[in-house]
Amino acid sequence: MADIQNASSEPTFKRAHFIGIGGAGMSGIALVLHERGFVVTGSDLKTSRYIRQLTRAGVDIHVGHDAKTIDEVQPDVVVVSTAIPESNPELIRARELGIPVWPRAKMLSALGHGHTTVAVAGTHGKTTTSSMCATMLDRMGLDPSFLIGGIVEGYDTNGRNGSSEYFVCEADESDSSFLYLDPNVVVVTNVEADHLDHYGSLEEIEATFVKFMKLVGEDGTIIVCGDSPRLAELAHSTGLHVITYGFANENDVVVKPDACTHALGGSFVATVDGVQRRVSIKNNPGRHNMLNACASLIVASVLGLDVDAAAASLSTFDGVRRRFTHVGDTRGVCVVDDYGHHPTEVGATLKAAKTLDFKHVVVVFQPHRYSRLQALASDFADAFADADAVILIDVFSAGEMPIPGATSKMLADLIAERHPGKPVFYAPDRPALMKLIDENAHEGDLLITMGAGDVTAVGPEYLEHAQEQSKDAQ
Repeated sequence: MADIQNASSEPTFKRAHFIGIGGAGMSGIALVLHERGFVVTGSDLKTSRYIRQLTRAGVDIHVGHDAKTIDEVQPDVVVVSTAIPESNPELIRARELGIPVWPRAKMLSALGHGHTTVAVAGTHGKTTTSSMCATMLDRMGLDPSFLIGGIVEGYDTNGRNGSSEYFVCEADESDSSFLYLDPNVVVVTNVEADHLDHYGSLEEIEATFVKFMKLVGEDGTIIVCGDSPRLAELAHSTGLHVITYGFANENDVVVKPDACTHALGGSFVATVDGVQRRVSIKNNPGRHNMLNACASLIVASVLGLDVDAAAASLSTFDGVRRRFTHVGDTRGVCVVDDYGHHPTEVGATLKAAKTLDFKHVVVVFQPHRYSRLQALASDFADAFADADAVILIDVFSAGEMPIPGATSKMLADLIAERHPGKPVFYAPDRPALMKLIDENAHEGDLLITMGAGDVTAVGPEYLEHAQEQSKDAQ
């Protein structure tokens, strides 16, 4: 990726075709491009919620990949994600015809042309933080454009073309392509080992994040969580303007949590520009979400906006789908769904859940990618310390081939070994899973389904299962 250059100049194409348009990142970019008046087409292997959203908006989408599609739609540029292999017939045909092929981040950068761009990155927390920023600006009446890797509650979309100068985007580090961006303000929530199939080492990840932070230039601002001394060190190594935030007193902006309210949220006070501002968080509990909200508040200050109005608007944030989303209640059990799939995310979410007013916290976890499980198995084994019971289901491959030994049964055994006495189970199939939930989740408990794969279906399935059992008992 050494030849990466941003695409911040004004787009000269008129027609764009997205291969793999149904992904969370690709679909949002396609939607905003369509809303800006470009001719957008796309293809994917199967339909999805994102594709249905695009179809309703008027985007022409082909289900399945066929070389003839390129001849039919005649794009000026083809956009691909890293999930698209070189063997894809549409990609092959585009290259045969000499059509430029762009990674999605290059198109994302092109959409930022002429805008004040806020790019939010980090190993975890970036979707929530970018969603908070977008919601805050919108509810201040500033109508930002935004592109985010998740569905923002209250908007029912992951992308929107606004009328103002502001553009908020989630910057994905997974394949280094966030280096295409041309941001004015960068937020980095944390930097940890992940996507080691691409990077190979934490040192390479850190070096890439430094390059990303440098993209703001002399006139830009870097906002980082200073509770990670290493991240603060990396940010300051750029020699650019840096603002740190966190719970530690040495940060530029210090977060002071309010007393726990035993709700699915929380509140805190942060001193920004010398004035204390209080922010309430309705649907995202935990100290990590206080940090995410504080970063958003600092963005408002950096942009020269009314920080009091920003705090009030931020307090209306409804959350992000699959980030501690309330699924429903049954038998006195509260069911929530969460996207956490990295050990730090898992640990932070469970620590937050433990402070809430529930008798027990029961987790159904699905590891995401064999390579991640293999590389971080030891960290995963300790991430469930705050869970009262853990149920593992099979790994979601995300297209990877299985790796010998990298299994959910292995992780279950490792958690049990590290935490003697903690109930830990492996469910080989759905009937076994429902039986284990029945046996471990009782009235007054919190059940969390967690992972980046299809574990999100487990909550609704359990609610239906419980309803059927109730009917049978009558």
